[in-house]
Amino acid sequence: MLDFQKLSAQYQQALLRQVVPFWLKHSRDGQCGGYSDMLTATGEAVDGDKFVTLQAQQLWAFSWLHNTFDGQSAWLDHARHGANFLNQFAHDATLNCYSQLDRRGRPVTSASTPVPDCYLVMAYAQFHKSTAEDEWAMLAKQTFSNVMKRREVTRLEQSTAIGGFRQLQHLSEPIAVLKATLEMQPLLDEETWKQNIDLVLLEILYEFVDRRSDILREYVLPEGAFSNTPEGRRLNVGLTFQTANYLFDLYAKSRLMKTAQPGPVNRKLATQVVTWCLQLCEQAWDETTSGLNQYVDCKGAPFIFPDWQQKWAWVHIEAIAALLKGYVHTRNPDCLKWFKRIHDYTFQYFPDLKHTGWHVVIDQHGQPLLPVKALPSLGCYSLIRCLAETAQTLMKCEPLQPASRTNAELFIGSQSTRQTT
Repeated sequence: MLDFQKLSAQYQQALLRQVVPFWLKHSRDGQCGGYSDMLTATGEAVDGDKFVTLQAQQLWAFSWLHNTFDGQSAWLDHARHGANFLNQFAHDATLNCYSQLDRRGRPVTSASTPVPDCYLVMAYAQFHKSTAEDEWAMLAKQTFSNVMKRREVTRLEQSTAIGGFRQLQHLSEPIAVLKATLEMQPLLDEETWKQNIDLVLLEILYEFVDRRSDILREYVLPEGAFSNTPEGRRLNVGLTFQTANYLFDLYAKSRLMKTAQPGPVNRKLATQVVTWCLQLCEQAWDETTSGLNQYVDCKGAPFIFPDWQQKWAWVHIEAIAALLKGYVHTRNPDCLKWFKRIHDYTFQYFPDLKHTGWHVVIDQHGQPLLPVKALPSLGCYSLIRCLAETAQTLMKCEPLQPASRTNAELFIGSQSTRQTT
């Protein structure tokens, strides 16, 4: 039987003694503002551009830590450092986001998807919760409004387009919109919030979920059509678990708001998401060397992606958080079985025993594959969020009680007792 209290303490220790100290000490760019998006294994900054999504994710993470844990002033100060940089440089005068900035904040590329905008919405909304300063609420609402208007136009154009090139759509976009909408709940009236939630939820469940196999696809064609290509068949393990986490958060929030019935946000959704998670564990688990592979081909075709068997920390910690939430909401014992297996692997290989922080990615032999702890595509967001959420969720867990004996078993037991006497 799992000791939930002891496990919770282990996750808190990993968060507060390993991960958070690394980012607090090394990521701040004191000269140019914002954060350094590329850090070596020992924390040295690698000069380069800054990516709005990663900057916003780090602002969100430390604002959320301040709001969720004990409100340390160092966390809020770290968040404000990022907020000021993003407010000044991340978007143009009409609040349309850039995707990439140089170190000083000058725009390098515009955003081709709403993902940077969504994480900026999340960051501003969470920082407003930390500070109660109206400026950040205003920025969050205006940026969110821009995102939803642009998406409405884009999706209409995609649905009415005839001919032209293949238009693959990626799962990262609707799940970023879902998370941004969840964060905006305190700043929107209930009807507006619910309408936006329903729209993005329908997009995920009816376009990205294959109705025949009930799997969550990474790439789809407009309106959810299947693309029989390596990309179209690919299941992204980390993104699937991240989607599961957000959907469980929505389910929990809807229960608190007493809006879980009727509609798509109900217990059936929680059960469906648990099914995704358990199926993906079976498909992605490496039976030879253990750990979760980062990609799965939904039809079992040979992979053309050379990195498909790499083991990424963010994938494993998203899986851990999702499985534990799944157990809390459905009491499915298989969630705990996989939680324990992935937990043991994660804490054996990813914490850096020589320095603070966690390794980003390891090879099949459990050795760090890159001498870095931050990449242009990956920062602290999943580690901080999932370690903290898992520590909190474990505090709410109760062990499964042994199954009660059936009437038939009781009868047989009584009969054998009589025969013995």
